[in-house]
Amino acid sequence: MFGIFKKNPASAVAVGTLLLLLLWARSFFGPPAVADDAPMMPLECWLMPLVERYPLFSTIAAFLLLYVLGLMLIQLNNRHFFASEQAYLPPFIFALSCSAFPILHGLNGAYAAAFFFVLGLFFLLKLYKNERVFSSIFLAFALFSVASLFFAPAIFLLLLIPPALLLLRTPTEWRDWAIALGGAALPYLYTFVLYLVTDNDGFTIFHMLSSALLSPSGGAPGDGGVVAWVYLCYLLLVVLLAVLMLARGLMTSRIKVQKIHALFAWAFFILLLSMLLLPLNAVMLVPLTALPASVLMANYFALSKYRRIAGLLFWALILLTFAVQYWPQ
Repeated sequence: MFGIFKKNPASAVAVGTLLLLLLWARSFFGPPAVADDAPMMPLECWLMPLVERYPLFSTIAAFLLLYVLGLMLIQLNNRHFFASEQAYLPPFIFALSCSAFPILHGLNGAYAAAFFFVLGLFFLLKLYKNERVFSSIFLAFALFSVASLFFAPAIFLLLLIPPALLLLRTPTEWRDWAIALGGAALPYLYTFVLYLVTDNDGFTIFHMLSSALLSPSGGAPGDGGVVAWVYLCYLLLVVLLAVLMLARGLMTSRIKVQKIHALFAWAFFILLLSMLLLPLNAVMLVPLTALPASVLMANYFALSKYRRIAGLLFWALILLTFAVQYWPQ
């Protein structure tokens, strides 16, 4: 079932590209207009005027960024063996999840935040090998903090500080915690000083953060209606199955695999909680939440003992993705 993602990378890329083009076809011929009046973060304020002015450029850029993020996931997989049996499966699942909703067929702050999230993971996972520990801790959480300057809910990625240090850095030292907090605070410190110099009010950044987090922007997942909610619930179901399988295999799998997948499970549930609690359009958090979810789901699809069930769930993912996209409204 999943041999194409294991034995023939060229075929995996070709099939994945074809499916994505089918999902994005309508957006390429009729790019969705973007007019986001919701409160935005500083770097998002710089990005969104370009998106609103050039819809086609926005759609093409979002599509290409999906590819970039997919390549980064493959590289991350090759370095840290998340699902070595299916290296091309996580980016495929991630791209499908983002492509299901037309509202995500344009560049936005969530995609930029996802880019910095993955970039931060490259540094964070160096902790397991004790490679440049202090600089890796600092840069990882600084990049997570930069992600939140594009997309406010990414601020919750900083809640990964305790589980990341406890899982990947043993024994931890007081310096680890201080460096992590320093890295997380630095981008906001720079922004604080910038607004202090330009607007005479450095606390503008914190007002923007609270407004972006607490201002409602619609609770329904895009234009997909009931089918979209079914799709999101399906993704949650598969992730829960993946976490259950991970928990059952803790005593038999390699320590490194345990810790890495546990970290991704923490990231998923933190982002899921923010999706449920914040008065935001749930779909706008999909690019961030789908990153850890895709790794967990790929591990389940690739390694589940129940091959037929895993295969059916995988086909259901593809069919539901097209259903959300093309279901008559």
